Parts: sequence; C-alpha cells; structure tokens
Amino acid sequence: MFSPAQYDGSLLPYKTLCLTFDDGPGETAGTGRGPKTIKLAGYLYSEGIPATFFMVGRHIAQYPQLPQQVLNYGHIIGNHTYNHPDFTKPKTFKHGLDMVSEIKQTEDLISQFYPNKNVFFRAPYGSWDVEIAATLNQNLSTDINYIGPIGWDINENDWLFWLNELSAEECAGAYLKKISEIGRGIIVMHDSTSDHETMRLNNLTFETVKLLIPQLKHLGYSFVGLQNVPG
Repeated sequence: MFSPAQYDGSLLPYKTLCLTFDDGPGETAGTGRGPKTIKLAGYLYSEGIPATFFMVGRHIAQYPQLPQQVLNYGHIIGNHTYNHPDFTKPKTFKHGLDMVSEIKQTEDLISQFYPNKNVFFRAPYGSWDVEIAATLNQNLSTDINYIGPIGWDINENDWLFWLNELSAEECAGAYLKKISEIGRGIIVMHDSTSDHETMRLNNLTFETVKLLIPQLKHLGYSFVGLQNVPG
C-alpha cells in the first residue's frame, strides 16, 4: 500500500548510500551529451553497485528493450507514472482515477518483470500528500504491492546543471559536497528528463556518476539496494 508519508534513507548507517535515478529510460547514439541509461546501468554493475531506476511509462514505450537490459545488470525498475504529472496540481487531476491511470499504464509495462508483485513507486517531483495516498489505496488493484512513495535525502538537482549546460565535473562536485554534509541516505539523480527537451539533450548524469563513484569509494562510502534501506 501507499504510505501517507514518503520513505527516505535517514536510518541507513553512516557512509551508506542508495542510488536512484528518475525519468528514464533514455538512449543516445555515440558519445557526448544525452541520456545513457544502459551505459549507466552497465557501469554501476561493473562497480558492484545496485541502483533503482524509476521509469516513466511513455519512455518505456519508446525504448521497450531497455528495461530488461537494466534488470540484466541486477538493478531494480520502479514506477514513476506514465506522463510524469504533478499529483498535487488540481488542474492536472480533476478526478482521483486520473492518478490511478497514470500508475496503472506504467504498471502494465513493467509488471512482467515482477513475479512477486512488489513494485517501488516514486511520485513525480516528490509531490505527495495524505489524500493522494488514500485515493490510490482505494482505487488501485490489490494484485500489486506498491512500496512507496520513495523519497530521497540527497538531491543537488542534476537536471538544473543540464538546463544551464554545465559540466559533469561541476555537478559531481555539488553532489559530493552534499553527500559529505549529510553522510548517508537515498540519492536522486536523473538518467533522462521527462518534460524538458533541453535538459534531456544536455544530460550528463552517466558522466557525473563515473566521476562520483571512485571518489565516494575512496572516502569509504558503501552502497545498498533500495530493498535493503531500513524502514
């Protein structure tokens, strides 16, 4: 069932991190800027680091081969709705069932990957309240056990770096500083972008992660999968 409050990683041991990525999957031919979900998933696998990819349904429909490839690298796929709407904006949702449809459409695309019917969920923009939880719990099928919404503890808005065409080095530096300040928790980054073309085309999250991981390991940080986050 959906929780009235969002889950976080504040109970993780010191210097323990959980990586999560939103708004994918995405793919870019060649090198340079742009989403690189599979390269990112493969790199993390090579480093022995599990991650969760909260995927948007319309992107899964565009790249139907990518979810299975992400799973093959040992990562988790979560539900991030179909169109990435803000659930708290009344103009977006006049009826509660609209929210149900957003989740159900993506559920139909990813449920094949979950024989145990447990699916992690993250609300777009982290927009959530008690009424949303109640509406979804009343109207969604009980065949799927939703765990969430999953929030975060560390977010330096990587998307803003891509909007302003900044470098992976600058983004990695900002995340490293915030991680050092907080010391533990769930990190959110974006392997693609759902609703802004400039951000999507300028995405350097894969490159940022490749800079971050060696530094974090050198500093003694370890990584756990979302299913191992306490609470």
